[in-house]
Amino acid sequence: MTKTDVSAADGGRTWPDHMTAWQIDTYASFEESAVLNEKAELPVSLGPKEVLVRVRASSVNPIDVLMAEGYGQVLMGRVRQVKKKSFFRPIEFPLTLGRDFAGEVVAKGAEVDSEHLAVGDAVLGVVAPFQLGCHAQFVTVPVTQVAKKPDCMSYEEAACLLYTGLTTWCALTSAGGLNASNAADKNVLVIGGSGGVGNCAIQILKSWGSKVTTTCSTNAINLVKELGPDNIIDYTTVDTQKQLEQYGKYDLILDAAGIPYEDIGAAYAPLLKPWSWATFVTLRSPVLRNTDSYGMVFGMLKNAYDLVAPNVCSGAVFKGSTIRWGFFMPVERGIKELTLLAAEKKITVPIDSVYGFADMKKAFDRVKAGHLRGKVAVKFDEK
Repeated sequence: MTKTDVSAADGGRTWPDHMTAWQIDTYASFEESAVLNEKAELPVSLGPKEVLVRVRASSVNPIDVLMAEGYGQVLMGRVRQVKKKSFFRPIEFPLTLGRDFAGEVVAKGAEVDSEHLAVGDAVLGVVAPFQLGCHAQFVTVPVTQVAKKPDCMSYEEAACLLYTGLTTWCALTSAGGLNASNAADKNVLVIGGSGGVGNCAIQILKSWGSKVTTTCSTNAINLVKELGPDNIIDYTTVDTQKQLEQYGKYDLILDAAGIPYEDIGAAYAPLLKPWSWATFVTLRSPVLRNTDSYGMVFGMLKNAYDLVAPNVCSGAVFKGSTIRWGFFMPVERGIKELTLLAAEKKITVPIDSVYGFADMKKAFDRVKAGHLRGKVAVKFDEK
């Protein structure tokens, strides 16, 4: 890809030589390893289809907490190596985390159409796990990974939409086989409706016309009820299995709570509609952990086993249904659909808490503590 000097883009350089960024220089807890670097390198070149964004807000996701401790380093390192077309694994540190953001375009590549996106536009965007993150004053991403921010959303809300939203959208579409065209009247179970993926899934599915049953605890019922599911099961007060059977069988079961593999076969696979290509989708994929533990070759072999075994042992494949893994992917079509749903107020982003940029470590601690009632946002200083 040909690079262009960003100082020449759209009227000259309007940003400093360096930027402030939260970075880690070793794998450990974020509290131990993170430093606020006021002389972080600013991207000095843009590809023809890239944009440079001044970040106004970002979010902290569970994967950020895990990646700070080394989660996914083997596979992510290999992806970065392939992207750089190098025989050697690229240097990982200093590493900037952060997956989704909102801000303003300050420069764009030569092939970014001004009618599509102009300097000064407010945008929301997402960063793939193998790319440098957005817990920094500026971030460079492909133009396909940003969209104009809906006017109805604050920067903090917009910064919390896309990573969780795309994880959910990809799980429903790529793994689950549902979309806006075929999901009407499908019977779907969302396990864990109060979490980020769970509440996003409920809203997407209802916008598609699906019938949605979800589970949550007593103290989350009011939050979940506002999302509009057809049935809510309080797993702390009722016979959950009996209630699940009452509202089943299901065309799709989305596990947004991290059900242990050993429980899928006995408790959930029988709830899938037989011989209808019904699907159980879990976001608890072992892919990154296996490659971290066993390396690329043996890790991938272990992944193949871990995917086949529950399908066979649960009996799902013998009844025309499957157990699959859902993954985040920065899909342009998903970004457009999620942004449109947000603009139409068909999907909202519950915010658990907002921290200042200087308090990034506190934001990480909040995510690590768990039991969130929405996303954790980080508001950047206005300067």
